[in-house]
Amino acid sequence: MRQIGNVVFDLGKVLLNFEPQEYLATLFNDEHLVGQLYKVVFGSPEWFMLDRGVITQEQAVERLSNQCPDLANEIQLVFAEWFSILTPIHSTVEVLRQLKRDGYKLYVISNFHEAAFSYVYRKYDWFSLFDGLVISYQIKALKPEPSIYRALLEKYDLVPEQSVFVDDSLANIEGARQLGMAGVHYQTAEEFRQELELILRSDFGDDDS
Repeated sequence: MRQIGNVVFDLGKVLLNFEPQEYLATLFNDEHLVGQLYKVVFGSPEWFMLDRGVITQEQAVERLSNQCPDLANEIQLVFAEWFSILTPIHSTVEVLRQLKRDGYKLYVISNFHEAAFSYVYRKYDWFSLFDGLVISYQIKALKPEPSIYRALLEKYDLVPEQSVFVDDSLANIEGARQLGMAGVHYQTAEEFRQELELILRSDFGDDDS
């Protein structure tokens, strides 16, 4: 009997590309400004407040613009199109489809803004493969806080020891392990595939298309 029956995915940098510095470099031909905006926007408390679901994107833009009035126009421009960087990591999506064909239950735990999640959920049909999702803004909790993992386990009546969690952050994986789940650290698509195969004792084949 297969021990692991549930595979739980993070979204950003696992199933969806998220490279904000590259995005900023397409908007501004100024290395110093790119670095400045990366800190002001993507490293701000407001960014994590968006993940936690306690402010809206409009409120974040207003707060950051008030904090950095000299960058107000640039901040608005950054937020205007940033969803465009959330494109699928196709090799991981193919593993997702194979897992579904193999009969595994698929879930998501992710730190994500409400507006951004609504955008990707509507845009990509592979979200229909999931049996359940817990997104940070929905429950006002962030990985690696224990409550976000418990929310998934309790909502879908999952046994931790029968579940493996895939994330690009070691801290987030450790949070899942603290509750009894196995963990796979996503670094590259091929390494992820190999490590997951070892855990699941399943052969996904060689086709990455």
